[in-house]
Amino acid sequence: MFNIISGILLIATFIALIVYCMKGGNLLIGFIVTSILWCIIGRVPVTTIVNDVFQASVESYGKTIAIIVFGAWFGRVLVDTGIAGYIIKKTVELAGDKPLVTTLLLSVVCSLIFTSAFGVGSVMAIGMIVLPILMSLGIDKKVALGTYMFAVAAGMYLNIAYVSQFFAVFPNMTYDNKYIRFAVIATIIHVAIMIIFILFNYSKQKKGKVRAWAAQAASKEAKPIAWYSAIVPFVPIAMVSFFKWAPVPSFLLAIFLGLLFTNNLRSYKLAVEKVQKTLYDGIADSGLLIGMLYSVNIFQAAAKQVAPILSDLLGNFIPSSPVVILIAICILAPLALFRGPLMIWGSGIALVSIFQAMGVFNEAYLFMLFLIPPVAIVASACPTQSWTMWGLSYTKVEPKQYIKTNLPWAWIICAAVEVVGFILIGMK
Repeated sequence: MFNIISGILLIATFIALIVYCMKGGNLLIGFIVTSILWCIIGRVPVTTIVNDVFQASVESYGKTIAIIVFGAWFGRVLVDTGIAGYIIKKTVELAGDKPLVTTLLLSVVCSLIFTSAFGVGSVMAIGMIVLPILMSLGIDKKVALGTYMFAVAAGMYLNIAYVSQFFAVFPNMTYDNKYIRFAVIATIIHVAIMIIFILFNYSKQKKGKVRAWAAQAASKEAKPIAWYSAIVPFVPIAMVSFFKWAPVPSFLLAIFLGLLFTNNLRSYKLAVEKVQKTLYDGIADSGLLIGMLYSVNIFQAAAKQVAPILSDLLGNFIPSSPVVILIAICILAPLALFRGPLMIWGSGIALVSIFQAMGVFNEAYLFMLFLIPPVAIVASACPTQSWTMWGLSYTKVEPKQYIKTNLPWAWIICAAVEVVGFILIGMK
């Protein structure tokens, strides 16, 4: 009887958390408060709450936080040294006076840049170069914003700093060759559908007079640097994939090369200033994210303590067939919007914990299921994503219009990548 009453109370607080998240509530506060409530409802011993839920859960996240910080630092190096701007400028020059070709090339290039660049600051800084270019070429602002967000999201499957966040929830998963193979295919699918999105919207749009690249005013930030600096964004992935380096030294090597190739190491004073500024900005970019991820870990630790109660209550109602769960997530993919139950960095962390407690699904399968919606749906179509909120403000696009423009295509991406992930990862 106790388990039934407790289970009902846990579900009630879980629903309250979903509502709170979807209304835009502060995630850090929401997760911590719910963690405390779940521990009280589950009658978790105080020593366990103090030592395991609030202390050990945060301590165990140190490795991942280091990767996030170095990834955000590297993202700032790409922006502040002018490497990102240089790559974008050369891409536009290559496309010439062809708006469609420019849009396609810029989108693909941005997708490649964000396979390594990380952090909301990097997205904003590069967006302030790319978005004016697209809009100055006559691309509708909602399509320009949608295209850029699809491009940013496309890079996340391979982005070491982004993917590493999930390893705290799925500790036995690693950024290995098996995952990289899936991530490459997922990126190709994402980019392919993004290209169809661009072609579809461009064909609908009336062709007005295409102006010359009026956005050259924005491109003045692109410094004259050596052509070989363009390899820097791909150094971290190359070192991890081919040379089996750990992420942090891979980012450090890329940071060093980025500063070296752009003449920022020509004097000790300049080197110190650039290192300090980019590191400071990178940490600032990732600070709120780190706080939210800490609270997610605390919540997951609390969920583990009450997992047997939830498993007893829900075990007979949740399908145990991997195929059924896969189909359900493909159909219900929009529930990842507004930090809903399919967004792991939202109320979805509770659903993940319930699945883990059931012990029916292997870790690789759950990892695949819950990695994809945050990229395909949230990063591509949700107005609550931090850099999307900036983009909506910058382009003056209404959130409803943004969702209407991007969500159908994001839904297709999510379903397609989920099926591929199930074949490559979930069935193993």
